[in-house]
Amino acid sequence: MMRGRITGVVLGIIAVAGLGASSFAADKEVPIKQLMGENFAQLQFILSSLIVSNYTGLPERIALIHDHASDLTQSVPANITKDRDRFLIYAYSLQGHAADLKSIIEALIAIDAASAKKGEVEENQLREAAAAHYGGMVTTCVACHNRFRHALPSL
Repeated sequence: MMRGRITGVVLGIIAVAGLGASSFAADKEVPIKQLMGENFAQLQFILSSLIVSNYTGLPERIALIHDHASDLTQSVPANITKDRDRFLIYAYSLQGHAADLKSIIEALIAIDAASAKKGEVEENQLREAAAAHYGGMVTTCVACHNRFRHALPSL
């Protein structure tokens, strides 16, 4: 009983963090630190949703990360011009993982909507693919942060 309450509180905190962070998305001149903070909040929400197989609202949250990655491909910070290509590799990698994850989640939503009897094998394969792309997004974020945190004071 207590464990269920704790899980509910944790999921609630993650949801509030994600909603609070989403206000940054409208401003195209948002510093990288804020974009990364927002992506982090979205990734936490996505993880908890993947674990409990609740895909409601995930396409929009994933699209937000995709849009951030797209913005990064167009606005490489001036002080990392020497490593511009590496920065773009990370941005495009994040963008690709987000696009693929969004497509997989949309397929899972369609399966849930199409039938009361779920296609367990297909769903399990899609869940595993979703987890792989989620992991790819996290790995890309960590690798980029490791590479550029000293070059960008805002990280």
